[in-house]
Amino acid sequence: MNSIAPLSLFEIARTNLYARPFRSLCIFTLVAILGFVLFGGSLIGLSLLKGVDSMAKRLGADLLIVPQGYDKTLEGILLRSEGGSFYMDEAWVRKIAAIDGVHGVSPQLFISSLNASCCAMPVQLIGFEAATDFVVGPWVQSALKRGLGDGEIVIGSAIAGPVGSSITFFNRDYRVAARLDRTGMGFDASVFMTMPGARRAAEDYRSQGGSLPPLEQSVSSILVSAAPDRSPRQVYDRIQETFGYGNSGIVPVLSKNIIHRVAGGLQSLIGFIILLGLMLWIGATLMAGLLFSLSLGERLQEFGLFRVIGITKKRLLLLILGESALVSLAGSLTGIFASLLVMLPFRTLIGETIQMPYVLPSLGTLGLLLLLSLSLSALIGPLASLYPALKISRMEVYATVRRNGL
Repeated sequence: MNSIAPLSLFEIARTNLYARPFRSLCIFTLVAILGFVLFGGSLIGLSLLKGVDSMAKRLGADLLIVPQGYDKTLEGILLRSEGGSFYMDEAWVRKIAAIDGVHGVSPQLFISSLNASCCAMPVQLIGFEAATDFVVGPWVQSALKRGLGDGEIVIGSAIAGPVGSSITFFNRDYRVAARLDRTGMGFDASVFMTMPGARRAAEDYRSQGGSLPPLEQSVSSILVSAAPDRSPRQVYDRIQETFGYGNSGIVPVLSKNIIHRVAGGLQSLIGFIILLGLMLWIGATLMAGLLFSLSLGERLQEFGLFRVIGITKKRLLLLILGESALVSLAGSLTGIFASLLVMLPFRTLIGETIQMPYVLPSLGTLGLLLLLSLSLSALIGPLASLYPALKISRMEVYATVRRNGL
């Protein structure tokens, strides 16, 4: 005669969950929502932190000089891919370089609202002076391993087109020499070229009826680095004193002020995410605990039968905790998977909506975050059921079966 293998605790727990679909679905949904919020919120927070770190490294310059009234436009270009075209006389480069405490200066030229075959929206062309540049050049060299040639461009991560392909601006083809890593900033939707190339593109634009002034002697912004023995604030004050506060037609912008404004908003947002996650975790634990208490209280006769047929108190405790762990694990995996389906494909849209630098963490960090979120959300079930399970397992519940004549 073939013997029948006894059912394992896992099989019994799984059968019990299927036998009570409404209770199981309630706890599953609760934990899935928690897993979604924990993983998604944490991913947003880490991506914002990495975005601010990327911004600090990419800005590079201690100060930026722009025409008066365009400091907010500059922030829009740097942070949110908002196009902008503004110009001042190139003579300002020499004037700023002569200021006491200035170590280096380098001009940039912005040309905006350019429709290209690469993009479904306008892009920002940024021309830089290769001979004096100390910000864009290092990015280009890290991606290209050489200088940028005439007729070549380096594109941001949000612009379509493989390296070696051509992108056309105003009937002129430019070869894509390299692609920059994602920064979470406006640079992701920008095209970088040499200053002569940018001025040639501007002339092409004007020849086709574009409304741009002649730019042979114009620049849009000036990157400034402070001397080692001077702070950026001292150089900022010196520029203001030399050219007058608000009367010169230019305005200096401290890079750290831009970073501090973004970081200040980031701290508030991350604080809200942490508070929301904590409140949801506590609420989910209490609600799941209530559901388990009600359910286990109704199952005294069932547990009494288990004790009558020989299941020990310890195995009964493990059975109850196993049921809660299974449904919590399933809910956690579902919620985190759903969060991945939202957060990864729509990361660009999320960054644009938040209007802050947004860069996903590395795969290793992403994996650690996934494990942490999975652990915290999957812990809800066992933690919520622990007290009622201990209480049930310590009762002589088989007496209930006898009192009911079973």
